[in-house]
Order: sequence, then structure tokens, then C-alpha cells
Amino acid sequence: MIPFLLQTLTFATPVLLAALGALFAERAGVVNIGLEGLLLVGALVAVLVSAATGQPYLGVLAAALAAVSIAGIFALFAIGLKRDQVIVGTTINFLALGATGVFYRALKISGEVKTLPVLFGDGSTAINALTLLGLLLIPVAQWLLYRTRLGIMVRSTGEKPEAVAAAGIFVNRLRTLTILVSGALCGMGGASLSIGIANTFTEEMTGGRGFIALAVIVFGRWNPLGVLTAALLFAAADVWQTRLQAQGTLHIPYPIFLALPYVLTLLALAIRGAKVKPPAHLGEPFEQG
Repeated sequence: MIPFLLQTLTFATPVLLAALGALFAERAGVVNIGLEGLLLVGALVAVLVSAATGQPYLGVLAAALAAVSIAGIFALFAIGLKRDQVIVGTTINFLALGATGVFYRALKISGEVKTLPVLFGDGSTAINALTLLGLLLIPVAQWLLYRTRLGIMVRSTGEKPEAVAAAGIFVNRLRTLTILVSGALCGMGGASLSIGIANTFTEEMTGGRGFIALAVIVFGRWNPLGVLTAALLFAAADVWQTRLQAQGTLHIPYPIFLALPYVLTLLALAIRGAKVKPPAHLGEPFEQG
């Protein structure tokens, strides 16, 4: 049972970090479906820098910075130029998908990819620093959102941006800040996937985790503790299907196993998320007066 729990925590890390970052952005009224692209960028950059320098933590830092720069592009178009946030996010996904594939084939990784040091456990149940970071960020995010002035401003920006602006706060600056934070956490999430779990990079390796992170936010009702629960649910289903495949006792085509975590996540979302209300002004641009 303990190995299953440890593996679940490890597998939950990419989705958990991405969802936590996007949670702040959505609370501020920004929907970014480009999380998949940000995760991919982070995964590739982490591998490239880790192999080049032999320092996995430098790879994590570089992944975060790279994803922040892509998130900045999203903020420029979605917030600065007030373009449709869904379209901009979709474009980010397609650009990242193509660019990571091209750069991966063109650059050819030289040197050994240094993976994140194991803090405890081993093999598929190994726990690294990014997994611990994701868990530690849950109470921090809960405190920030519900116990600080910054959290009140973020939540109010998604619900009543006019009132926030009337209080002298620059709504679009605050939204941009949450987007950049989301980018940093997505970059780390991508790094946790490539140099924390897979120990390599492959094209499209995120496997829809960016979209799962968006579903996790809805399932978690835009609350950090709920996000943790939903991320663990998805990860447990992922670990379960991996173990079922390894056992080979069920003669079922492997694509069915691969689809299992996504199907369970969608079912949970349909049941729990049916009556959930998002922030009132989610996805709506704001013109500061």
C-alpha cells in the first residue's frame, strides 16, 4: 500500500504544480488552456540544461524561466492586447508542441541527463524535491488565498474586477502576475515529469496533463485542498493502470488501460463539477478606467 501511495504522490506532481499555478490565474479571472504547452516547454528545457550542466536543479530553474517567458507571451496577447484567452492558449499549445519537437530533434541531447536526487524511496516510488514542493505549496496557497490581502485581491479580481479597480489596484497587472506565477509552476511541473519521473524527454510526453490540470481545478472547486484531492485521484488512476498493464493478468488492449485515468477523471468531473460555479468574470478582459 505504501509503495502505491508514494508512486501516486510522484505521478501527481506535474498535474498538481500546473493546477496550483493556474488556480491563482483563474481566481484572478484568467483562463489559460495553454498549460499543456507550458508543461512541454518545461520538460524539454529541464532535460537540455540538466544534460548540459550536470545540475538537475539548474534544469528546474531553467524550465521555470522558460515557461515564464512563454506565459509572458500569453499575458501580452490575452491581457495587454485583450485577445480571446482560449484562442491565445490554444495557439501556445500548438506552438509549444511543434517547437519542442523541432528543438529536441535538432539539438540532440549531449551528455547524461541528470535526474532529480531522490530524497527517500527508490525506483518508481522515489520522492524528489519537486514532489515535496508541490505538497508544501498546498497550505501556502490556502493561506495566501484566504488569509492575506493579496489573496483577497486575487479572488476579488475574478469576481468583481470593477470594485478592485475602484480601490486603486491595477487589475491587469495583478492578472499578469498570476499568469507568470502559473508559468513558473508549470515549468517546474514539466521538469518533474522529464527529470523526475521519465528521466528523459519524448515528444508529446505530457499526454494531456495540462488539460487534466484544468479539470482538476474545476473538480477542486478552485480551492487548493480540492486541487490536491483531484490531482491525487488522477495520479492514483494512472498508477493503477500502469500496474494492471505490468501484471498482464487482464487480457485487455493496452489503449484501454492508457485511457483509464482520463475516463475516471472525466467521470469525477461530471459528477462533482456539475453544480460548480467558476469565478464570475473568468476569461473576460478588463479595461482599466
